[in-house]
Order: sequence, then structure tokens, then C-alpha cells
Amino acid sequence: MTLIKRSPDVSAEQFRSYWRDIFLPQLRALPLCADSLSRAVHHHVVPKDVRSGEGFTPQDWAGVGCYYFDNHDDPQTLLSTPAFQDLFADTSHIAKATHLLVDEIWMYNRDKSHLPLKMFSFFKRLPRFTRAFAHEYYLTLHADVGASINKNRTVRYIQNHVLQTYRNPDAEYDFDAGPEIWFKSMEIADDLFADAEGMAILSADEERFCDRPYNIFFMTDEQQVFSRDN
Repeated sequence: MTLIKRSPDVSAEQFRSYWRDIFLPQLRALPLCADSLSRAVHHHVVPKDVRSGEGFTPQDWAGVGCYYFDNHDDPQTLLSTPAFQDLFADTSHIAKATHLLVDEIWMYNRDKSHLPLKMFSFFKRLPRFTRAFAHEYYLTLHADVGASINKNRTVRYIQNHVLQTYRNPDAEYDFDAGPEIWFKSMEIADDLFADAEGMAILSADEERFCDRPYNIFFMTDEQQVFSRDN
């Protein structure tokens, strides 16, 4: 996964075009990606504050790219490749990029239709816990808490667990995990986030394993931009 901030003088539409039509072909042309990249999905942040009433800072990320590889070790190899690093050297469109190597864990998929509206979140564990402990708590106890307040307002849910062996070289963004949660509409998302009782329950449980000031949230649209099968 790659989190990206666009340059200040680039509009959202200009960035969308650059990311899809210039950056992606350059990425796919790299030898490792030409052999191993099987799918690419670009998520563009939509202007919507998520849980800002709880004191979380609104985010200035422009998008999240999810890139899928045939071989588990290929993303780590790619990160150390000079040609890949060079893709981010030109800051005319991409002002900041940071990378996370994750395993996707599907929690449920109640609606297999196209659902473009998706929330991303990322968290850091409390310093006294290991990443393995945080993953286990997140996967079990916290997922149960989330299910108890959901009331079927979300229809598709993935947990992204950052690999045990990976540490983001930028400590500010050395996240441990986070969800992808799909909604059928913004109105349904608003209803969930406006559920004061439910959000209080969720927040109280986050306090048990998250270093909450570092939590980030944002809403995105979802665009599959490459698939080897298509």
C-alpha cells in the first residue's frame, strides 16, 4: 500500500490523471512489476471529515494505492529498487509518499456489487504491546466490538495487517494495521459516525490497544486501474 499526498498546486483531477496515466505505466514497466504485479487499485480521498468531532486531525492525504503481487517477497524487493524510488523523485505531482507492506484479511463481504465509497483508517499500537498482540486484539476483540455497533451499516470489510517484518523508515507513518470499510452511500456512513453511543464504545476499546492520537481516517472512492485478468 502506498499513501500519497499531492503537490499543493496540483488539483485533485490533475492528480487523478497523473497517477493513472503517467505514474502507473511507469510502475508497470519496472521489470519486477511487469512479472509480478497482478492488480492495482487507486483510491482518491473525497472531501469528508471522519470522526473529527473526537479530536482527530483532518487528513491531507490525496490517495491510497493498493498494489497486488504474485510473490510475497516482491514488494519488499521493489521498495529497495532505485528505479522504484526514482518514481517519487519528481515532486511536481507527488509531494509525499509512504509505503506499508500488508496482508489483507477479509472479514466479510455482504454485497458483491461495485461499491466505490470506502473508508481507510490506520493505527499505531500502544508502545507496551507487540505488533503481534495488536493484530490479535484487532482481529478478535476489537472486531467484535465493531460488529456490535455496526447494525449492518457497512457491507464489506478488510483488515490490513502490516507485516511483522516490516518497519516504515518514516516513524511518523509506521502504522501497524487498519481497515478498509465499504459503504453503499455517504448517508449511511454519516449515520454510523453520528452514532454517539456507538462511537463512544468503539473509542473506549481503541484506547485499550491503539495509540489513538496517531489514528488517521479518510473516505475515498475506489478505481481499479489495472488487472492482469482484464
